[in-house]
Amino acid sequence: MNNVIKNTSNDSADSVLEKLARTLLYEGYSLYPYYRSATKNQKPIPFGVIFPKEYNAYNEHSHSHIQSQSIILGNSNLTVSLNVRFLHVKQTELFKKNNNSEEFNAVFEMEVDGKTYQPGSLTIERNIQTDWLRLNDLTKEGKAIPFSFESYNEGEMILNDEKEIVAKKITSISVINGVVQIQAEALKDIENSFRLTVTVTNITPVANASLRTRDEALLQSFLSTHIILQTPDGEFISQQDTPAKWQHAMATCNNVNTWPILIDKNNTTLLSSPIILYDYPEINPVSSGDLFDSTEIEEALLLHVNLLSDEEKKRIGGNDEKLRAMLNKVSSLTPEDLNVYHSMMKDITPGKFDNK
Repeated sequence: MNNVIKNTSNDSADSVLEKLARTLLYEGYSLYPYYRSATKNQKPIPFGVIFPKEYNAYNEHSHSHIQSQSIILGNSNLTVSLNVRFLHVKQTELFKKNNNSEEFNAVFEMEVDGKTYQPGSLTIERNIQTDWLRLNDLTKEGKAIPFSFESYNEGEMILNDEKEIVAKKITSISVINGVVQIQAEALKDIENSFRLTVTVTNITPVANASLRTRDEALLQSFLSTHIILQTPDGEFISQQDTPAKWQHAMATCNNVNTWPILIDKNNTTLLSSPIILYDYPEINPVSSGDLFDSTEIEEALLLHVNLLSDEEKKRIGGNDEKLRAMLNKVSSLTPEDLNVYHSMMKDITPGKFDNK
């Protein structure tokens, strides 16, 4: 991957950001009852999908880019860092060996000596991170950051306890290419105010793009795409509660398939996600962890998962470490832990959305 450089920033703000970004990244990753055989879990259907441009040319309802525009305060010497995150589909196919020949036939599920195997779509996290970028440079010419993740195809033989080959699993990832562009523009008549534009585009080549199905295109798409901007010495303006001075300029900001919000009270971190949230969102401190459905009632989901049989849990978590970790976490909860979620209400902090 090109142009990946680490930076450092506020630890406490980063802690909140990391928890929130992870929650949004995996929203809809897998839904109750979590079986791969369930229609809603057979194919990835997340928010924030960026399809290849060549596929988009033949499918007008797909999108090949997202754009986030925001206003930042400070002089031209201030710096910003840019982070783009998304999920990349990893496809697993399962083939059972024919006992009477050397042929393998595709199957949707099989059990070998007590272990369940299933094909399906898993994901890998992708992260494009810049170093600190000076606003003065971005105002003059902007910056384009190309990136690429290579394809691979791996086969694995599945053996039984007698060391006989009974099946094979093939895991593949398709190549994807993209470019992130960031540009700054000084606002007219408002001193020390700039509009930041970040665009993420999928430029992956697609063979026979006009014939590709949506499921095939998803293998070369960016899923749950998020943009994170941070500054150590500037301040972002809220797009939900914009002070009068910047309201006209903010009204001209064009956000495409993404929604910018403020993360920390110093307004130094901005998150653009495909899911609409208020400024300064918080993860419930008593939350038990990733359930992949943050809009659902957590108490209900926890009770549903706890009612699953051991056999059902084995089928769900056998081939997916994220689901396995979720099941282990939920299984460890006590009745006292579950009672915490019952009939709970959290007040909105007074003044949270007051104008400056």
